[in-house]
Amino acid sequence: MITAESHQTQSTSGPFRTTLTQHILSQQGERFTERLASLLTQIGVAAKQISSQVRRAGIIEVWGQTGEVNVQGEEVQKLDMIANTTFIEVLKRSGCVVALASEEEDDWISVSGVEDGYFVAFDPLDGSSNIEVSTSIGTIFGIYHCSEHPKSTQDLLRPGREMVGAGYVIYGSSTVFVYADQERVDCFTLDPSYGEFLLSRPNLKLPTTLTTVSVNEYNQPYWPQWMCEAIDELKSRNQEKRIITGRHIGSLVADFHRNLIKGGVYYYPVDRNNKRGKLRLLYECNPLAFIAQAAGGADTWGNGSVLDLVPSELHQRVGFFVGVSEGVKHIENHYTE
Repeated sequence: MITAESHQTQSTSGPFRTTLTQHILSQQGERFTERLASLLTQIGVAAKQISSQVRRAGIIEVWGQTGEVNVQGEEVQKLDMIANTTFIEVLKRSGCVVALASEEEDDWISVSGVEDGYFVAFDPLDGSSNIEVSTSIGTIFGIYHCSEHPKSTQDLLRPGREMVGAGYVIYGSSTVFVYADQERVDCFTLDPSYGEFLLSRPNLKLPTTLTTVSVNEYNQPYWPQWMCEAIDELKSRNQEKRIITGRHIGSLVADFHRNLIKGGVYYYPVDRNNKRGKLRLLYECNPLAFIAQAAGGADTWGNGSVLDLVPSELHQRVGFFVGVSEGVKHIENHYTE
């Protein structure tokens, strides 16, 4: 007779790992409502489709620019549009969402036929300028519950603190799905042989010690003085031996993921070139701030969490600092002084 325990030890592929679907279903009623569970499963489906396109980009010649400019004033990459269309079509058919807002779309998208569902704000392909050089890129999303169908943009301009969940998918050396609710963060890795996301880092926590700073120091000529002083002070900690290092990939989701695992902070201040900030509050900052706080970290726009800001428009930008609490507090101290 073979018991379940002995069967696991006999497996040639290592111990059994819980799939994304199994994980969600096992906690339905505790962390997830039935509809939220279904929505997360569908986001996983969209992520697998996008991952497949990203990995085949060079072969099927879908990298490069479309010749169009999006609402952000940025040149649209071909994979941007593929990821955007994939995410929209999968979620529209999920039966779970009442509205969608994408960084690539001028306006929000109303989804009819669903009541008491969810509003999903997302960046379909963060870091898309890195596509052609095979650097990690990703999808970022935030989920809000809507008890009533939104009637106008104003109904969607809600502080990030009202999110019921947030996550991202990173397409790198492996495809990783990270999801957070208000209590915990779980990380899943796509096994291409099975076509399933498997639980790889349950209940993920940010390290408490600051070891890495992700910032583009070549923007320093445009920074406010307090930002220059904050970075110089961090560098001064390395006088006797190196205890802090710099790692800047240039893809927000990739930098954030590295910092989440290794213990770092990401800095992008308002500066002379980006007087309203560079990063989008709804699509990038709110979801990552939500994840950081659930993992035991922190975030700030300079004097408080971005999660407490009430958006003034769908595509609002802000200054953003996120990661290990010590590194975030360091910035807030310099900002307020």
